[in-house]
Amino acid sequence: MTGHTNIGKVGLYFGSFNPIHLGHLIIANHMLIKTDLDEVWIVVTPTSPFKLRSEVIPEEHRLQMVKLAVSENPSIFASDIEFNLERPSYTVDTLRFLKEEYPQIEFSVILGEDNYANLDKWKNHREIMDNYRLLIYPRRKSNSTNMINQNTNNDQTVMCTEAPMIEISSTYIRESILNKQDVQYLLTDPVISYIGNNHLYE
Repeated sequence: MTGHTNIGKVGLYFGSFNPIHLGHLIIANHMLIKTDLDEVWIVVTPTSPFKLRSEVIPEEHRLQMVKLAVSENPSIFASDIEFNLERPSYTVDTLRFLKEEYPQIEFSVILGEDNYANLDKWKNHREIMDNYRLLIYPRRKSNSTNMINQNTNNDQTVMCTEAPMIEISSTYIRESILNKQDVQYLLTDPVISYIGNNHLYE
């Protein structure tokens, strides 16, 4: 599932979204309204090379929660594009596939400062930087701001946005659910209901 494939500029927000929380949604919406993006696609990663398989619930549950969370926003979409690609999922491979599949769309990658600081550990990271605009949002405890400024070279390939810093952790949410603690106001109501109905993270 993707958005409208006849539009011009799409921001790709990759992650395990285990589960998707209000911090994720605030970032996605910020990028949509504060940049020139027409849409944001929230790309649910089935298997991340940087996370243990045991840390995440099945991708179908995570995708469904994203769908529920964004259902009322006509410009933010859940994407399962990586579900049928080779695993583990590498961003560069997904970008290559999307570029071939939707040559009319200009894709940007949305990522936090902490991920940007470790971009050199990503597969073929230079190909990503050379061919796609990076939309960076701030993260607390990150020291990559200077690196961002140094690497922009006055071009628009790396754009640091003044997005609000929302310190919500999916790990904290999972632990809270496990300990039967209230997660109201951290997740949307439909996502809370879905988690409860499917006995996730218990």
